[in-house]
Amino acid sequence: MSGVLWSLQGLQPGARFCLTMGIALLLDAACQPARADGFDLALPLPYAPPAPGLAMDARADEDAASSFLAAWAARAERARATQPTWSSPLVTTTGLLEQRVRFDFSQQHAGNGANTSVIDGGRGVDLIVSDSNEIQIAAVPYDIRTTPTGKGALSGFADWPFVRVEQRLASSPQSEGNYVLTAWLQVQAPVGIAALTSNAWAYLPTIAFGKGWGDFDIQGTIGGVLPASREGTLGDQIQTNIAFQYHLLNLLWPQIEMNWTYYADGQRGGLNQVYLTPGLVIGRFKVANGLLFTCGVGYQFAVAPAYRPTPLTPAYDHAWLFTSRLNF
Repeated sequence: MSGVLWSLQGLQPGARFCLTMGIALLLDAACQPARADGFDLALPLPYAPPAPGLAMDARADEDAASSFLAAWAARAERARATQPTWSSPLVTTTGLLEQRVRFDFSQQHAGNGANTSVIDGGRGVDLIVSDSNEIQIAAVPYDIRTTPTGKGALSGFADWPFVRVEQRLASSPQSEGNYVLTAWLQVQAPVGIAALTSNAWAYLPTIAFGKGWGDFDIQGTIGGVLPASREGTLGDQIQTNIAFQYHLLNLLWPQIEMNWTYYADGQRGGLNQVYLTPGLVIGRFKVANGLLFTCGVGYQFAVAPAYRPTPLTPAYDHAWLFTSRLNF
């Protein structure tokens, strides 16, 4: 051993240190007890089962998640049990508490010849968060517009009505009073591309109501669109929607809606815009345990005012509407 150490004296200090440490590790390994198969007993096993405490923690996390989801589902069922079971109309937003994912599409034709496809129109995810509250997290609408000359054609995101907080004020199931009364506030952010943004935040307070008589029901909303700035150009709006529905053959909901907007001021100040929307909603189909699917189609057309090119009123002449919802 002394000879080995003496021979290390001629090496560089770094190499001498590494070689010395290697020899020390080899000597240490040689002194360890050995198994019959020649493997060092000090080496770790290829697999060690999880400690009992870790397994218990994992089971506790799974139980907590299951309990949370079960409590959420029970809360949604309680909320639904105290209101009617009508279908949501195509355009008029229902006052019922809903828990679902909704995707809509519309194809609009304006009086100036422009065609605009609106993907999702601000719909999104509705969540029942208490026995009388719902929150909607909306998707950003995406528009694709074509024109006869190509001038003014575009594609991009429009302003985003990103959140709606809903409070159900009163309700009764169909076996009792068969009605609902709800209030909500929606907030819209000016995130659209230059041609599609109002450049102003907007607030949309709304009162929704509904009353049913057997298989027939009426649902409606009265609300406003209140810009936080640029009121002189954008103007305040009053929007009223009312839908008449009939429940037929368990799954069919034929309907007709009237959608009215009054421009109190701004560039369209004093004008009214009125649409009629006949349509059919079909559902709800059970697709899995706890999942129900609904779809619908409608045709919307303007009845007032007569076409005005500047400012363009009504916003479009007619449109095809498509809707799909997955309730959970």
